[in-house]
Formats: sequence, structure tokens, C-alpha cells
Amino acid sequence: MKKLAITQRIATGLAAVWSISAAAQLPQVVYDSGRSVPLAPYVAQLVGDADDPAGIDERLFPLRTSLQSAVLPLEGLLVFEPTWLTQPMFVLAADDISIRWLAFNHAKLLQLNAVGIVVKSSSAAAFRALQKMAAPLPIAPETSSWLAARLHKAGAGVYPVLVQTNGQVFQILGGNSQ
Repeated sequence: MKKLAITQRIATGLAAVWSISAAAQLPQVVYDSGRSVPLAPYVAQLVGDADDPAGIDERLFPLRTSLQSAVLPLEGLLVFEPTWLTQPMFVLAADDISIRWLAFNHAKLLQLNAVGIVVKSSSAAAFRALQKMAAPLPIAPETSSWLAARLHKAGAGVYPVLVQTNGQVFQILGGNSQ
């Protein structure tokens, strides 16, 4: 009888420990089609605007990238599968060339309802200044190398660029980028 009570207590204790440790684990992937993409374009909607200091984590900065501020070698390169993006995404940095590109293309980006991903910024203040220039377009910091790797793989390892919902990348907006 005593052994049974001890065994039941041990089993109950182990079950409690197991349930606590299971609850503390990271979420498990239930299904992955192999075509998953980062959430950064969608997180841009949540970052807040330049006047909201609580909207961005200062520890993210400086942002660095392997992408170069340069001319896209060929317009229309396929970067993503056409079904991945639900809205156009532009990739830029908090530097002079990107700022000029943004100012020149701002109306077109608004018309396209594009979301911005910032791949390079020296500080949170530089990021916020870029947010003010982009407003009301949402932008978010890119905190991984996934996007840069995709652009490099497609032969488009440069910024600033626009990636359309069909997966093609453009630097000159107008005509074919519509």
C-alpha cells in the first residue's frame, strides 16, 4: 500500500514537471510548406510611427546588411515566388541614396500601398527620420539576413528596390514595375 502511494506521488510529480516543461518550450511547427517567408513586411504595420518612441527597440541598431547601395543590374529579376507577398515591399537604408530614391518614388509607393523594409541604419534616430520621410507608408527594420540572401541569390543584392507582389524586383518605378 505504501509503495503504491509513493509511486502515485512520483507519477503525479513527473506529470506536473513534464507539463510545466512542455508549456515553457518554444512553439512547434505544425506545418511548413517550405515556402515560408519572414514576417518583417507585415510587422511594419505594428512598429508604429516616427513620433512613437515606444514603437521601436533601440537595441536593434545599428542595422547592417550585405546588400550594397548600387544600381540593380537587371530590372524585373524574380526574387520571390509570385504567391508570397500580399502587397509590394520596398527595401532601403537610412542613407542619402535611399532617401533620394524614397522622395522621388514616394507617390508611386503610396499608389502601390507598399511596405518598407529598412536593411541598414546607423541608429534608431536615423530610422525614425526615415519613417517620417516615408509617412504614411509603414516601414520596419530587417533584423535577419534572410531578405539579403534572397536578393543576392536572385542577382539583385542591392538597395533601394521595390519587390512587387509577382516576386519581381525593380529599382526604376513606372512602366514595368506597375
